[in-house]
Amino acid sequence: MSTIETRANSTSEKSGIRWGRVFAAAVLSEAAVIAILVAASAVYSFTVPPEQTRLAARDIGELVGYYVAPPAGALATFVLVLWVARKLESKFIINGIAVGVVSVLLTVGFLAAAKPEDRPMYLVAFALRIVAGYLGGWVAQQRRSRHS
Repeated sequence: MSTIETRANSTSEKSGIRWGRVFAAAVLSEAAVIAILVAASAVYSFTVPPEQTRLAARDIGELVGYYVAPPAGALATFVLVLWVARKLESKFIINGIAVGVVSVLLTVGFLAAAKPEDRPMYLVAFALRIVAGYLGGWVAQQRRSRHS
């Protein structure tokens, strides 16, 4: 085993956090949000008359991002925490919170670029991701304790 692999394994063993899966889950949760936003925008575009499509497309992008992205991010985080926790024996909640925090760190840059009136929704979305990470870890822990 290489030195780098040994250090990475010992860090994960000491902290109990599966960092590789945590980072993968955070990236996948963001990809899931993007896919959901694209799907929601596409569905909406089929319901708008063609003459209103250009204006509506700009408006729907903002509305979908504002109302759909926060719960989509929370749901994606929750589901992916369950994946991270599949083979864990302990530290479910800390791994879940880690997924939530890393997914927030991936998107926190958008806060600076957001319109001032949209910033509170970003903060709500960030909080939802961390809470979803906690809840995913808690659910995984409950599942494990039932099966033990």
